Amino acid sequence: MAGKTNNTKNDIIQLTIRKISENGSQQISLRSLLGELNLTTGAFYKHFQNKHDLFASVTQVVSNRLGRQAKQTIEGQHLEPLDSLVALGKFMVNQFDSQPYLMDFLFFNSSAINIYHSADSATKFPLLAYPQELITQIMKQYQLSGSPENLFIKIWAFIQGYGILIRNHAITFDEVLLKESAKELIGVN
Repeated sequence: MAGKTNNTKNDIIQLTIRKISENGSQQISLRSLLGELNLTTGAFYKHFQNKHDLFASVTQVVSNRLGRQAKQTIEGQHLEPLDSLVALGKFMVNQFDSQPYLMDFLFFNSSAINIYHSADSATKFPLLAYPQELITQIMKQYQLSGSPENLFIKIWAFIQGYGILIRNHAITFDEVLLKESAKELIGVN
């Protein structure tokens, strides 16, 4: 039981991730989480200020996990930066399709939105840091001018939107389209 371990904070975070993965974040109640872990509200408040604080922690844990998985998968293939970016897009689309509730939570909960806007978002949201690294490499490789931040927004918005369309079965995944779109957004042939 969580209350009898030294891992209470981690137990709360892991159960929250599991519950979000199963039913989305709208169904989460602190009372049910704590009941399932046999914890008191006092035990919860030793680790988190409130539900928003819990969600911020969960966002960071999920971002760390997915960022690490993506980077390990893609870097093991020894691809050029543009192909790595396409592989990241494919990885993200797959995540939207296989873990829709968790991905919705990761990108659209209010805690995540606050993290997006923080000065240290790359530290708090490592899944953002990897595509930003790739975009910087691509801009150097192709000697592109312009804002890396603007290019990141274009690419990231496309990947999220594409993932949502596939998750909702509005379209099917097409890796050629993904690569062509990335090249078009970046401005290379």
